[in-house]
Amino acid sequence: MAALAHGMVRGAGRGRQAFLAGPVLMVLAAGTAPAQSVAVPNSSFESQVAPPTAPYVTTLIDSWQKAPKPAYFDETAYGLLWDQTAGLFLNPPAGAANHIDNVDGNQGAYFLAFPQVSVFQDYSTTDWNHSIPTHAFNAVYQPGMAYRLTVGVLGGLGGMPEGTALELALYFRDAANNMVTVGTTTINYTAAQFPSATHLVDFGVNVPAVQATDAWAGQSIGIELLSTSGTGAGYWDIDNVRLTAVPEPGSLALLACGLGGILLARRHARDRA
Repeated sequence: MAALAHGMVRGAGRGRQAFLAGPVLMVLAAGTAPAQSVAVPNSSFESQVAPPTAPYVTTLIDSWQKAPKPAYFDETAYGLLWDQTAGLFLNPPAGAANHIDNVDGNQGAYFLAFPQVSVFQDYSTTDWNHSIPTHAFNAVYQPGMAYRLTVGVLGGLGGMPEGTALELALYFRDAANNMVTVGTTTINYTAAQFPSATHLVDFGVNVPAVQATDAWAGQSIGIELLSTSGTGAGYWDIDNVRLTAVPEPGSLALLACGLGGILLARRHARDRA
């Protein structure tokens, strides 16, 4: 009976080991898990809907806030309103000479090549139809997570000169509500970088794993797409904004070690008993 009881205790101990080892293995396996997608409202610029007749564009963009008109932009001199410098376009049908073959959905966004033309969104932004924030984009920088912003971009359209620049950025807002950049990528148009006028090229912004001491840890994520140069010659097409979060391998390893430590401590306690 004593032997049977001892065997039952040992069996129970093995069961506890298996119970604890399971989470350790799950954590280690998660280290190779794919990136987690973070939902971005109107990420492929399908809303509002551009008209199916000329000029096939609308200046109304849901979920994204436009930058205010800068002092340098004289609407009379340029012959257009500042609001017209960014909007949405309807992708021409397949088979058309100017059909973009990898637009996500039926539409994309366009930016005329003027400095400070931009759209951005975070937890506190508004859009053309909402003067009060809807808080639809409700994502924060989580400690232990690295982030990647990926955007499809097409440059060189409409006679854009080489060297014209576009910036992609991830940001947060400080206590004074200022937009503070966390990570950025500048795209300079060259014919070599954009060999096709009908195919978007992916560009990305990488933010390393957020540390608990970072000023942006726990703060709302912001995304900005910004034209930084040009005199109005040419335009950018933009589509398919993707944001992903990836667990830091070190954080997963520490969690696994913590679980392993609990398992080892319990095993030693059992052995002493």
